[in-house]
Amino acid sequence: MVEKKPILVLGVGNLVLTDEGVGVHVAQRMQEMDLPSHVEVVDGGTMGLDLLDDIEGRKKVIIVDTVKGGGPPGTLYRMTIDDIEDIPKSRVSLHDIDMTDVFKLADLFEIEKPDIVIIGIEPKDMESASMELSPEIEAQIPKVIELVKKEISELE
Repeated sequence: MVEKKPILVLGVGNLVLTDEGVGVHVAQRMQEMDLPSHVEVVDGGTMGLDLLDDIEGRKKVIIVDTVKGGGPPGTLYRMTIDDIEDIPKSRVSLHDIDMTDVFKLADLFEIEKPDIVIIGIEPKDMESASMELSPEIEAQIPKVIELVKKEISELE
């Protein structure tokens, strides 16, 4: 069995529904970057419960996803797992499965949860069939990547 790297950057979303795919876009761009050797970047797409295997055994997981927090499109959010337990299910999801449900299942299966941080971005359009991000969201990608890098550096 291959030993997992301590830090996982997990980009989730549906790449064909405009801004819904922002996490995947971020993951794909970060996979092309020169990152520290203890960091793995995964395009989690819409894998839902299958992501438990990727999360298990990590020290820190940084999830990048859309978050409907009520702000204008492009608003950035940083949350921990404790923060999202109080958010209604329709506002933060791992696409078909609520994030809090994934982590409750981790508890049920006695999977030790890592330090989990969610970097979210308020979407503009999650319904149009397009692999392109809205301009407002595309413009925020460098800032999202910087936030992720900051989270990585805090563990070094």
